[in-house]
Amino acid sequence: MSAKLHALGIIKSYIGGKSEIVVDAGNTIRETMRALNIPSEIVALVLVNDAPQAKEYRVQAGDVIKLIAVVGGGVNEFRNE
Repeated sequence: MSAKLHALGIIKSYIGGKSEIVVDAGNTIRETMRALNIPSEIVALVLVNDAPQAKEYRVQAGDVIKLIAVVGGGVNEFRNE
């Protein structure tokens, strides 16, 4: 039993530069992230089947998981200091 995990932004670098991988069902999203060495603090939003979910959600067979990274930076580049 498996699910698809889509990585967006910097998260792709944690799964070999791929945008999609197959993961085992049965674990929580947090456990799946830990197994892939994806730091929890860089994941701003988790969507499962296009609905927001907590990282404690237990992955079901056929789920489509999207991990969306924190976006930030760039403010200091535009200051006149």
